[in-house]
Formats: sequence, structure tokens, C-alpha cells
Amino acid sequence: MTRLIVLFALAVFAVIAPAAAQAQTPKPRAVLLLDPELDDQNTLIRYLLYANELDTQGILYQSSGVHWAGDGKGTLWSVPGREYASRNLCPCTSWRWKEGERFIDEAVDLYEQVYPNLKVHNADYPAPADLRSKIYKGNIEFDTDISKDTAGSNRIKELLLDDNPARVYLLTGAGHSSVARALKSIKQQYEGTPQWPAIYEKVVRKAYIQSWGDQDNTYATYIRPNWPDVYYRNMSAGVWGYGARNAILPADRSLLDPAWMKANVSDVGPFGSFYRVWGDGKQMVPGDIFDFFGFSGLTAAQLTEMGYAVWTGIQAPGAWISEGDTPIFMNQIDNGLRAGDDPSYGGWAGRSAQDVNPATGTPNNNYASARWFRTAQNDFAARMKWTVTPTFAGANHEPVVSVNGPLNVTAAPGETVKLEGLATDPDGHALTFKWWQYTDADTYPGAVVLNGSGRNVSFEVPANSVVPVNAVPGQTIHLILEVTDDGTPAMTSYQRVVVTVSARTTQYAAASVAPVLSVSVGAAPNFGALVPGTAKVYTATSTATVTSTAGEAVLSIHDISPLSPGKLVNGSHALASPIKVNGGTLSGSPLTVKTYPGPATSDVTTLTFEQPLAATDTLRTGSYSKSLTYTLATTTP
Repeated sequence: MTRLIVLFALAVFAVIAPAAAQAQTPKPRAVLLLDPELDDQNTLIRYLLYANELDTQGILYQSSGVHWAGDGKGTLWSVPGREYASRNLCPCTSWRWKEGERFIDEAVDLYEQVYPNLKVHNADYPAPADLRSKIYKGNIEFDTDISKDTAGSNRIKELLLDDNPARVYLLTGAGHSSVARALKSIKQQYEGTPQWPAIYEKVVRKAYIQSWGDQDNTYATYIRPNWPDVYYRNMSAGVWGYGARNAILPADRSLLDPAWMKANVSDVGPFGSFYRVWGDGKQMVPGDIFDFFGFSGLTAAQLTEMGYAVWTGIQAPGAWISEGDTPIFMNQIDNGLRAGDDPSYGGWAGRSAQDVNPATGTPNNNYASARWFRTAQNDFAARMKWTVTPTFAGANHEPVVSVNGPLNVTAAPGETVKLEGLATDPDGHALTFKWWQYTDADTYPGAVVLNGSGRNVSFEVPANSVVPVNAVPGQTIHLILEVTDDGTPAMTSYQRVVVTVSARTTQYAAASVAPVLSVSVGAAPNFGALVPGTAKVYTATSTATVTSTAGEAVLSIHDISPLSPGKLVNGSHALASPIKVNGGTLSGSPLTVKTYPGPATSDVTTLTFEQPLAATDTLRTGSYSKSLTYTLATTTP
């Protein structure tokens, strides 16, 4: 049985151009909500460095269980179980929120200083005035309070109700009260009206909450009970937080050390000065007993004696503290991993499931983020350098990787998937290419063999990646193209191809052919009048038409008469010489005139007959004749 093998070809090509010139899908619409925790301030710096990747629709001051501003009227507030409860510090008029707090405004002011340089490196950075117009105060007065509309909650409400069908990513590194108030206001306005079903459907289709936990319990107490269909994902990850040293890979711990931070972050321009590191002498709120990170040279015991609540280990001056809220937006960055397409895909902010750490062979909560940490840090360091570099040639930029064809393909079990790729670097740096299978993101529970290799401007990897024959229709196989340049710091871009196993079955169409061996002949050969005493070769012709369904067949002609086989006879008298047919001599045995190596239909063969006559041959008056028998035979019908 012959099997038809289908070959699927996916070509990957890159365009030589700076990142700013690449065709892009619409940027994610984002609303960022932060409280005045030092890790939120650090997260905000990183967010602004990636402002070219996002369509920022709002940056909100937002309260949480550990930061709230109060109403300025002396109202006392407390929530059971908060951090102040163990020390009996509240009810109080505000908690860890300095009067006139403006850390978001300060960050955008610094963005304005570095914007001219950033614009050189990527034309998509938004104007400072545009970002400044998106700063709002949300529900900051009291922890858990959603009793009032605010400028921030109204902005969220406006976005959820507008006619733009795109998702609105509500990215909160603080509480959810501004989101909860927006949703409550929508419900109060429309519930019970004819528009309510459509409004509800619109909101749940657009609202995507990604947060570092439920920091004020308003998701649990209001959003989930009243809007159960709104998308919510907890993006908290130890890799980016105060405990990062215990969550990242051992080989990456140097990226948190003072030397790396000083060279790549804290000594790099206005943003670096604003970024919080250990021992920097700063506090978000003067006298905040939980913010002891600015002190240098003091032990935990000494800090405790000074009245500080020391809740994490002391680090060297200049070391990383935290960017705990960074995961809330990292998967919306367009680095080719497509992590925003589906929470199970995974990217710089991790994945909605565990990944298997190859060092231990066991699933790990942190590894889904830790595996990308070095790449993300290098990218961050490169962008920090952009802020102080006024020329494009003076800094490194990410490689350009694009796909000429669909990123989602299908292949049936047993088919071969061929991937061809090309990538370029806008700075002219050498590139290293790597194709690998992201098995943790797969729903197919096995590995495929990737064959081939490639680098620089052309490669074909893998050339023959076989979809396993035991794959079940609907399962997915994620193939990652990873391209890294040799610039400083090295930068990496990706492209993910998702192969979905399709269903395949075999059906055989049927027909039958009855055995056929058919031969028909034309008019009988006639040599005409023979003349005695003259030497001559008389000729005549005829045809044989053959139809055969056999694997092979042989057409023959012979004289079955016992009387002078092969010779013309007249009564008892026979000519001296036998007849020749197509050069062969006719006799009492079959003379093969044609062989058929396979089936034939209405195949016509011309037969040439020759009758030699010598001058001395005697002839008898009358008619000469001979009966000729044609046979079409086969041994493989």
C-alpha cells in the first residue's frame, strides 16, 4: 500500500528594521493601579520603560490593606487582621500614606526628562503629556471602601462602557477598590433596565483583572459575588518580590547584587536615582516602621530595637529590594512569546500553572517565571541605558524575529512539520538561534525530536519535527524560536509557533475491474498474384488491436495446421518458403509479435507480412492460403 505523506512548510523570516518600524497588532489597553509601596515605585519605573508596548489608559493611585490616605477629615479607620493590628496602631486617620503623595507624578516627571532619548530608540513611546493626562486618584481614602465614585473608578467605568471592543487590562499592584467601585456603579446604573444583559456581557468581555493578590479583599467581597464572569488572575510571583533571592535560579542571583544593580540600574540616569535599592537612605513615608530598607550598616536586631518591624533579611547596600508587582503587566509585552494570548502559554511573568525545573525534575511554582528572569533583566538594563543614550547606535536593541505565515498551525498525527526561519539584528550584532519545545505549555504529554540547526541570516530548525502518531486531536505542541544577540547587555526576542494536532482518518474509495484479454485483427493480409519464374518478396499488412487488464501480456501468432506449418498451401501443394511476420518466421510454434509490460487499452500494432518467392519455385494454378491464429496470453492476470 502506498501512503501519501503531506509536508507542511512554515517559513520564518525577519525584516531588517528597528523595532519601532515593525508592523504590530493593537497594543493592549492598560490601566495600572499602584499604592505607595517601594516595590510599586520600582514596578512603575519598569512599566514606563515598556510604555511603548502598551496603550496606557490610566495610572491610578490606589489604596490597599497596607496603604490608604484617609479622607483628610480626621475620620478613624481600621480593618481587623491588618498589619497594624498586632501593634494596636489603628483605628487611625491614614496608614502608610504621606500627605500629598505623588510618586506616580514624580515618575512621569522623570519620564519627561528621559523621553527625548527613549524616543530615539523607539518611536512608539507616548508623549509625557499623554501619560500625565492619564494619572487619576482612585479609591484611596480607606481600605476596602467602595462607597464613592472617584476620578479613577470613573475612568475604569468609562473604558469598560466605551465602544472599543478591545480588552481593558486592569493591572493592580494594590487593592481592587477602584475596580470594584467602577463595577458597582455600572451595576447600580443599569441593573433592572433593558440594557442590563448587554451591558453585563460587554463588561465581562472587556474587563481583565491581573493583580498581585486580593490586597484589600474587595475582589472576594464584591467583584466575585456580583461579577462572577469577570476575568481575574492572581499574578503574584516570588521571583519579582522581596523574596526573589529564594525564587530565582542560583545562576541568576548576581543580577540582584549591588554591583549589577549599580552598573545597570541605580547609577543610570534619573530613573536609576528614583529606583529603590537597599541602603539608599529613603523612605516612602517618613517614620514608616515597615520601610527599613533605606538604612545601611544596621543589623536586624538594631533595627528592631529602633522600633522597626523587620520582616525580611537584611541585604548589602545597593542590592535589589523588590519589584513585586511587575508580573501584572510583563506578559502583555510583545516579545514574541505571545504570553498574553492565553494564560497557559507562559512568558516573562510566568504561567497559569507550574513548570518543571530541570534541575529537580519536579513542578515548581517559581520556575515558570524564573526561567525567563535573566532575559527580562537584560532587556530592562538595555532600556535603562536607552534613557541616557541620545543616539540609536549608542545602545543595544532587541533582535527582530517575524513569521511569514500563521503562528497557529495544524498537523495530523504522523505528518511532518517543517519550520524555516530567519532573524536579523538592528545593530548588526551576531545572533544565536535556538528552537526548543516548551513542553510545560504543551497539552501533548511528550517530546518531539527537533532536527536541524541554524544561525545568522538563514536557518531551518527543525527540518523534520514529527507530530507523534499517538497524539490526540486537539492537543498542542509549543515550539519556541529564541534569538539572542551578542550586544551589551545581550537581548533576546522570540517567536512561538503553536501546532494543534488535528483529526485524521483514512477512507478508501472502491471499484473493480473484470479481467480483460481482447485482441481483434484487421483485414487478412493478401499478397496478390504470384508470378512464376521471377524472384520476388511479396508483402502485405494487417493490424492487431489489444486491450488487456493484466499485469503483463504477450501477443503471438502461429499456424496450428499440421499441413506445411507456416507456409501458404494450395490443396496439397505448398510454397517453398514460410511467411515472415514483422521479421520473424511463421511456424507451428507461437511467434511473439509484441510484449505488454502492463495494462493496455485499444493498443494498435501494425503487422507486416512477407512471402519470399525464388525464380525456381514451382507454382500451381489456384488460390494459396493459410489459417493464422492470434493469441494474447498472460501469467499475471
